[in-house]
Amino acid sequence: MDEPLHQRVTALAGNLSASERRVAEFMANHPEVVVSCSAAELGARTGTSDATVVRTTKALGYSGVRELKRSLLRVFTRQRDLAATLDGRLDRAGRTGDQFAGVLDDSIELLGHLRDTVDPDAWRRAIDALRGARSVMVYGIGPAACVAAYLSLSLTRIGVATREVTTTGFRLADELTTLRAGDVVVVFAPLREFREISVLVDYAGEVAAPVVLVTESLGMALESRVHAVLSTPQSTTGAASEITGALVLAHALTMTLAAHARDDAVTTLRLVNQLRAAIVGTELDMATLPPPD
Repeated sequence: MDEPLHQRVTALAGNLSASERRVAEFMANHPEVVVSCSAAELGARTGTSDATVVRTTKALGYSGVRELKRSLLRVFTRQRDLAATLDGRLDRAGRTGDQFAGVLDDSIELLGHLRDTVDPDAWRRAIDALRGARSVMVYGIGPAACVAAYLSLSLTRIGVATREVTTTGFRLADELTTLRAGDVVVVFAPLREFREISVLVDYAGEVAAPVVLVTESLGMALESRVHAVLSTPQSTTGAASEITGALVLAHALTMTLAAHARDDAVTTLRLVNQLRAAIVGTELDMATLPPPD
């Protein structure tokens, strides 16, 4: 199995010039862009040249840009095969015989790249849209459904009118009829553009509901159809889950919105506490805290 691009960049970064390192880091953080661009286009995106791009790919151990693209396409193909993805993750996480350590190490590494994969302008657009939203619809299916549920609950608890949608097939049509102009849709779609994702994005555009897309692989394909793309680092070449970065972004979105409306957020959470006590009628927790000294 090819050594993943991001691992090559980490291992060889010290041997690269400043311009080569800029190209290498861009390619590692945006592999979906690399497979769709020529060397000249990559040079333009990184503020370098096609010669620098070619030189960088060779310094990373590839024969050229074509071999790099073939390697990345193999990765993207494996992403669509659940069995192959798990098999590869088990191989990488089990090299030391310690699955826990492998998952932990790769998750820490993935989160270390998150600051680089999220474009600051896209983050600002996402926050501005959410701050001005009439209401928020959060969508995710498969493993991404749990991240959608987490963000929906988190936003609700700070006073943002939010609804979670995880339905597929015909039932999604009923949910889409509730979208209105001024709503914002947050879509968690790590790896694949299922038909539901495509229809949701297009319909949201028709009704003027901005879409914030959180994704690992679909940024290039959908960026022209959404308001903001929050890109997460590549996960399927390591033992980390494809929702690791998305979960952190969901928490960061919540914290940022709460900071912009702190009084409202705290007031809503106080109300949650009051209603919990009214519902339960006694202590919420079975284990009581010791009295203060």
